[in-house]
Amino acid sequence: MVNNATSTPSEGGSEVTFSSGKNKYVGIINAQNEVARVQTWIDNPVLGDTEVVFTYSDYKDFGGVRFPSRIQRVQGEHPVLELTVSAVTANPAVNITAPAEANAAPAPVAVTVEKLANGVYFLKGGTHHSVAIDQKDHIVVVEGPQNEARSSAVIAKVKETIPNKPIKYLVNTHVHFDHSGGVRTFVDEGATIVTHADNKSYYEKAWAAPHTINPDKLAQSKKTASFETFTDKHVLTDGSRTIEIHKIAGGGHNDAFAMVYLPKEKILIEGDAFTPLAADAPRPTAANPFAVNLDENITRLKLDVKQIAALHGPRLATMADLKAFIAVRPTSTN
Repeated sequence: MVNNATSTPSEGGSEVTFSSGKNKYVGIINAQNEVARVQTWIDNPVLGDTEVVFTYSDYKDFGGVRFPSRIQRVQGEHPVLELTVSAVTANPAVNITAPAEANAAPAPVAVTVEKLANGVYFLKGGTHHSVAIDQKDHIVVVEGPQNEARSSAVIAKVKETIPNKPIKYLVNTHVHFDHSGGVRTFVDEGATIVTHADNKSYYEKAWAAPHTINPDKLAQSKKTASFETFTDKHVLTDGSRTIEIHKIAGGGHNDAFAMVYLPKEKILIEGDAFTPLAADAPRPTAANPFAVNLDENITRLKLDVKQIAALHGPRLATMADLKAFIAVRPTSTN
């Protein structure tokens, strides 16, 4: 009623529709006057306008309160939550203090630059990093993470650091949203997306969805994505510097998971397989299986790695850091 909803008959009950701000809601009230379903759409940097459906079923009487004993949420056609309600207390006294982070304004996007080698720059800041590689007549960027704000800031910093050259390629390590949320921004920039072959159809389907709740640059420019894909290995070169993209085989983190290797500089770029610890952080007592798998892939491919530019974490690492990280340690008996 507050949002001037419309109500129409539906399956013995009614369908209620209204909008609040940018969001539309469609609810079903069944013949028993129970809320059975609520449908809305939220913005997602990868999926665009993403459908979210809540269903409420198996209503029961809980001490005079009629309430659903089963609540389910499906987001982007995937089940993400299922609750079984076993007890209901009407109007209990609560004292919940919202954490300070809940009301904090988002921190401004910051991108700092660390030079790793001639023409190779580590673009750090926040929780997710990227790498820019200067080629003869173009730039290659590894990873467009999180969202448009992050990738726009990365692109601006790349242009400041390496002026007067286009970003020709964006290398994407995998499809997890925190590593692909800014890839659309690079498509709008005109970059070709280099990713594993298994990811191409996923991106094409996801990016075909409307982005009306929060239109991004690509939704406005309507540019068509260009891809270069690979299965095991892909090489980018300008005739002088070679960039190798390898599949990380046998890992459980993602089935289409890639790392980048610069043979001349002996630099490995990877995300989510190994995150270096802060210098004063306690070492894990058990080997991380993803990091173990990364080490196995480095050995399998006979890569001579001196530096590891992890796309998460507070610092650069070395192979010695990786070996120490995966070394099995006895648990304390104290």
